[in-house]
Amino acid sequence: MQRKTLMQPKKSSLCLRSRSIGALLCMLLTGSLLAEERRDEVLYQVSTIDALLAGVYDSAASLGDLLKQGDFGIGTFDALDGELIALDGVVYQAASDGQIRRMPAETGTPFMAVTWFAPDQVFAFSDPVDFEAFKAQLEQRFPSRNMIYAIKAEARFAQIRYRSVPRQQKPYAPLAEVTREQLLFEQRDIDGTLVGFWCPSFVEGINVPGFHLHFLSADRAHGGHVLDFSMVHGSVELDDTSGWEIALPTISGYLDANLDSDRSAELHAVERGGPRQQD
Repeated sequence: MQRKTLMQPKKSSLCLRSRSIGALLCMLLTGSLLAEERRDEVLYQVSTIDALLAGVYDSAASLGDLLKQGDFGIGTFDALDGELIALDGVVYQAASDGQIRRMPAETGTPFMAVTWFAPDQVFAFSDPVDFEAFKAQLEQRFPSRNMIYAIKAEARFAQIRYRSVPRQQKPYAPLAEVTREQLLFEQRDIDGTLVGFWCPSFVEGINVPGFHLHFLSADRAHGGHVLDFSMVHGSVELDDTSGWEIALPTISGYLDANLDSDRSAELHAVERGGPRQQD
């Protein structure tokens, strides 16, 4: 595996407020500690989940910008145009019409998180598990619940349910309203890869606490935001991620957004999925 270069020290650190602990948290380390940290141990993120919930869907960066920071991750596209899966340095769009498209570097994103994927643990599920059992067994393997984990699972699924959202038009509605019109998809007896992250509870408002996974089928024909599944068997890789770097947008939509509200209930509703379904 190719070794990654060291992160260079930054001139200033980025401090963000987390409601769950009611104090300022510095998420970007500086000085010699940061210099010792490899880039493959850093989650790089543009914007925040609360900004997305508030309807900040205009592009804040290009895919090319983000792919300089990692080859693995998830997010969405300009105007909330579908679900984003970055795997092995290639970015795929899981669109609301059910199609999977490889996206060019100049494509914009309002929210995306990436890392250089370098697994610290590899293990197998030889017996069938459902989504809840899968999550529970992964959490038992975490060295700490105070770190971020990148998750990649190549598996056979007896059933998997996932969603995508359609491209939005201005004025943008909040994400909780948009997901009422989302498309739900279900596939059976399918091979594919889960791509995503587990984040601690203190990231509330900035990223998604707990599991946030997207799915991409092995034939690159199906994919989206994972809602539920039954796994027949699979191989799982976990990447312990100790660094977190956040680029806050300077676009007017973000600068003018009201991000003072607690949006945890909205996020819970969005993560649970909606009523519309497509085979």
